[in-house]
Amino acid sequence: MEIFDSHTHLFLDDFDPDREEVARRAAAAGVTRLVNVGLDLETSRTALGLARRTVGWYAAAGWHPHDAARMTPEDPGRLAELAGDPLVVAFGEIGLDFYRDSSPRDVQLKAFRSLLEAAAGTGKPVVIHTREAAGETLALLAEFRDSLAGILIHCFTGGPAEAEGYLGLGCRLSLPGVLTYKNAAPMREAVRIIPRDRILVETDAPYLAPVPRRGRRNEPAYLVHLLEELGGLLGVSAGEAAELTTANALGFFGIGGEAGCPGGSGGPGSAPGRDGTGDGPPGPGAAGAGGRGAPG
Repeated sequence: MEIFDSHTHLFLDDFDPDREEVARRAAAAGVTRLVNVGLDLETSRTALGLARRTVGWYAAAGWHPHDAARMTPEDPGRLAELAGDPLVVAFGEIGLDFYRDSSPRDVQLKAFRSLLEAAAGTGKPVVIHTREAAGETLALLAEFRDSLAGILIHCFTGGPAEAEGYLGLGCRLSLPGVLTYKNAAPMREAVRIIPRDRILVETDAPYLAPVPRRGRRNEPAYLVHLLEELGGLLGVSAGEAAELTTANALGFFGIGGEAGCPGGSGGPGSAPGRDGTGDGPPGPGAAGAGGRGAPG
């Protein structure tokens, strides 16, 4: 069984004590590929550094809406430049968070527009964070949809009506461990109407661990529990759910069939790792992107 974690944050300091062991457990569970998603310019660069050292790991370059207030006018362009690296497979996460309102809403909206404009010039698909802001998110995505390479709604936990809104714009939906929670009935109803070729899965690690790991630090190895739940909803095995969602992720991110090789075997991702072997995970403390709040 091959699993693709479409959204994780293994650069955070939560993983500094045992990042190497987390990588080993992921591989043992069948997680052959994952995308470390940046939260600002610094963590996007760190995510790319991890991708350069670990086969099957990729990066996304973005700016989380929590920190929109500290984004400078130059930062979207810097992220777009970073997204030119073949191992950066998406622009994100970007979007709106009106639940926490960590940055003023007008500032978030301005930042989101600037980031979408920057993303449009990269040729990379976007990864969208949206919380309690579906209407505003849909409006901006509708405005930019024709200039974007693809749209992935990260951590989708809504019901059927919200799903239909995003699906109408051609979006893919990435499902987190919340799907396994008892109170996620509307989300489970939504999953039944999402076309199977639009479904991806994610951990959003270290957050949102699935049952039976709920309440613990999440990590890619725990995706097997989410896939069991998803398979049950789709009437397939966990392995078939993994195969389906991995194929969808490979297609969305434009990654070839061989782990570590964007666009096919022999690509930039097949370069040797830090230790010259091409398959050694980074050691503990390699990221050093600590002190950040949960991206949600």
